[in-house]
Amino acid sequence: MAIPAPKIQRRMNLAEFLALPEDDTLPVKYELEFGELVEVKRPIWEHKELSQELAHAIRAYFRPLGLGRVSSDVLVVLDEAKDLSYAPDVVFVATERLDRIRKGRVYGAPDLVVEVLSEGTEHHDRGVKKRVYHEYEVPWYWSVDMENETIEEYRWTPEGYVLTQVVLPGEVFRPKLFPELTLDLRQLMGLTRTKPKRQNKQRRRWR
Repeated sequence: MAIPAPKIQRRMNLAEFLALPEDDTLPVKYELEFGELVEVKRPIWEHKELSQELAHAIRAYFRPLGLGRVSSDVLVVLDEAKDLSYAPDVVFVATERLDRIRKGRVYGAPDLVVEVLSEGTEHHDRGVKKRVYHEYEVPWYWSVDMENETIEEYRWTPEGYVLTQVVLPGEVFRPKLFPELTLDLRQLMGLTRTKPKRQNKQRRRWR
């Protein structure tokens, strides 16, 4: 069964889009794609929790080093003139580009965007949005698949995004952007559990 693309409602300019009231009680949220209001199903608990855990892990690594700032589910205005604004699951902006963070949003390309795939958005995230991120020269793009427990890391090149690594279930992710950072997707998803030690019920035999 094909995964449906997010429903497009109507045309809207960036100023109108940014003026929309925020309502977390609604089952959908919105992005603006070249003047088209795109309705996106609001992420489930596990999706949002993983996004927050990823952001926290990245922040804990680079904050002592002063490398930049990271946030989850924040608006990125890629092009004000073309009415283009997405809300990636995780966004990282390096220190030298912190002037792009204004009014609680990112204006221009961040250094990293992370999309956690979910039913109803996977086709769009892997297709149109990925091509747009490349067009606006976002240097790094991560695609996180919760269902299959995999991570794909892409690096920007003039010819297109190059897949630099695929992290399989149970493997540790060492991002090229953060060489000394290690991320365990299963652990971030709460799937790693410490098994209790078995108690030896046999009595020790003394000689």
